[in-house]
Amino acid sequence: MFFSKNVVISTLSLCIGLALAPVASADTSVTEWNAQALQAIRVTHPGPPMVARMLAITNTAMFDAWAAYDKKAVGTRLGGTLRRPDFERTDANKEKAMSYAAYRALVDLFPSMKANFDAEMALHGYDINDTSTNLATPQGIGNVAAQAVIDFRHNDGSNQLGNLNG
Repeated sequence: MFFSKNVVISTLSLCIGLALAPVASADTSVTEWNAQALQAIRVTHPGPPMVARMLAITNTAMFDAWAAYDKKAVGTRLGGTLRRPDFERTDANKEKAMSYAAYRALVDLFPSMKANFDAEMALHGYDINDTSTNLATPQGIGNVAAQAVIDFRHNDGSNQLGNLNG
């Protein structure tokens, strides 16, 4: 059975929208970064399997950054090693960490769309040049969480980097 890219993208957009709809009526960091991912997909036209992988990487990076600020959640790549103390578990820290994670993942996946992602970071007042890995900061959490996911997924057999033969 053959599905067009537009059908797959529309279906993924609807699923993401429905999954997030009960959470909040206003845009959240997750919905904003998913919108950026979906726009990059519309512009670059990857195939359906790549679309699923790209959304999975972006959302896994955001989850892993968010998990550092939750008392029970465990990140997919680094487990609970990024866990922050109670007093740091603020919405602002979660949003900043998730934004840095999404940004790093999306730039890795869609380098040609970097200007769009830079603009999204600027809207939030975040510095795209802050590559800190200081785990006492939300940007450090986001950068480290994203890099762990990126490193793992670069070796998942998908050949994202174009360095596999055959």
